[in-house]
Formats: sequence, C-alpha cells, structure tokens
Amino acid sequence: MMRRLGLLPVVLVGWCLLLPSLRGQSSSLDQILSRMDQKGATLRSMSCQITQKKWTEILEEFDKGESGRFYFLKKSGKVYLRKDITQPQENSLIISDGKVTFYQPRIKQAQQYNLGQNKDKAEFLLLGFGSDKQALKNTYTIRLLGQETIRGSECHILELTPKSERVSAFFPQIVLWVDSQLSVPVRQKLVEPTRDYLLIDFEGIQLNAPVADSLFQVKLPKDVKVVGS
Repeated sequence: MMRRLGLLPVVLVGWCLLLPSLRGQSSSLDQILSRMDQKGATLRSMSCQITQKKWTEILEEFDKGESGRFYFLKKSGKVYLRKDITQPQENSLIISDGKVTFYQPRIKQAQQYNLGQNKDKAEFLLLGFGSDKQALKNTYTIRLLGQETIRGSECHILELTPKSERVSAFFPQIVLWVDSQLSVPVRQKLVEPTRDYLLIDFEGIQLNAPVADSLFQVKLPKDVKVVGS
C-alpha cells in the first residue's frame, strides 16, 4: 500500500506537466483557424499548379495522377473556380454563376449542370481558401493532428470530420496541410466512404495576384456536344 501511495505524487506531477501541453495544442488549433480566417477575409484570388492522384484502397495503390493549373476568384460576393488538367489528358472544370462545366476536348464533349442546393465535389477544392472560421466549426469537427514539412514549408495538419450526413456522403474525412506562413492549404486529402481518397497538392501558390474574369467564362467550340441540365 505504501509503495502505491509513493507512486501517486509522481503520477500527479506527470499529469501537471501534460495538461499545459494539451491546453497548448487546443490553443494552437484555435490560433491556426483564426489565422486562416484572417487570410480568408483578405483573399480575393489565387492561382497555382495542381497535381492530384487517386488512391484505391482495394488495390492499395495510386493511379498515375494528373497535373495542371488551378484558379480561384472571389468578386462581388460570388466565388469562381477553374481547374485545367493538362497531363495526361486535357480537361477543364469551371464553376461560375452556380453552374458546373466539365469539358473534355479529346472526345469533344462538355457536361453542364446547375449546382442548385447540391454541393459539387469540386467545391471541396476551395476548403481552407477563404473559409470562415465559425462556418468551419459549425460544419466540421476539427482536430489538430500535428505538423509536417511539405516542400520545405512547415505545415499544420488538420483533420475535418463532417457533422452532417449529407457532407459525409461525399467525404467522411478531409485532411488539410495548412502552410504556417501562408495560412492556406498546400495539400488536401479527400477520403471517400470506400476509404479511397484523392490527394491534391497546390504548388507555386500566388495569393491576390491578378486573375482575369474571362478565365471563368465558358467558351466551347461549335463542334462540342453539351450534355446535362
């Protein structure tokens, strides 16, 4: 009994040393979200190189991946997005004025539909770029997983678990690697219910550099077949 009591002060000291560390981690998460919030308030545009590859859980391997350019513009209360894949096969995805266009030049076809009240998967690409802190907290349970160096930059790793079933139907888990200096994601992991996931890297990020409105205007060649609503 005396030996057990003798261990008690040691255990209490250990907890006292651990508690400030736990409080610090919680505070750090709030600080990270606050910096992202401040960056989002001033973010008007963004352009960068993008690479993405798909992990298939049942095969335990990535596909060959794709690369191209990514553009984002916020103007007059509206948000515009464009992703141009150049390798291995060209395609473009544009979200503008509530409409999604996915254009594949090789087969001369474009799919178009209105977003309406439905969130398109492509909109998740914007997660962390101009995101409101309180909106993130309302929509996701957020955990700080740690830090990792990505392409020479220190990044905070945030795990986002959707609170609604509707969002979970797309991605039950989302992981963001947020650059500690830029306060925007440089890597994103979108995990599907099957445990397959899309790993996206944003490189050469330019914030608030000029991005032309014309990039988000859909101009299709006359011989392109348009399908969808």
